[in-house]
Amino acid sequence: MIIYKKDYISIAYYEAEKLLEITWLAYAPSGAYREAMLHYLHALQHYDIKRWLIDYRLSRVVRPSDQEWTRNEWLPRFIEQSQQLEKLARVKSTDISARISSENMLRHIDRSQLPYKFMEFEYYGEARSWLLA
Repeated sequence: MIIYKKDYISIAYYEAEKLLEITWLAYAPSGAYREAMLHYLHALQHYDIKRWLIDYRLSRVVRPSDQEWTRNEWLPRFIEQSQQLEKLARVKSTDISARISSENMLRHIDRSQLPYKFMEFEYYGEARSWLLA
């Protein structure tokens, strides 16, 4: 079931698998990016989510000010609210600039402190299979 949809993102919840699947489809300007990220938090509050799939294959670069907002304001809230997650899989962008901006945000996270398993993948199918295994 699609719970949020814009030209640049789609968020779907699959109740049987307790899976939230986020697919970035294009570049999102600052306000749109932040609105979409806040929908992640909304989903955590309103759905029984154990598995989280973030598909960045079509995503584009995130502005430096939005990277900072994500690290400093959004991420602490996400980690606090994501305690029920068991697994999170991330499919990397095919765009090199998007990969760099994403890595800039991720390098500030101590992954050993995450309360769930986290894996990165090049391919969507591998990520989904790992989540559902």
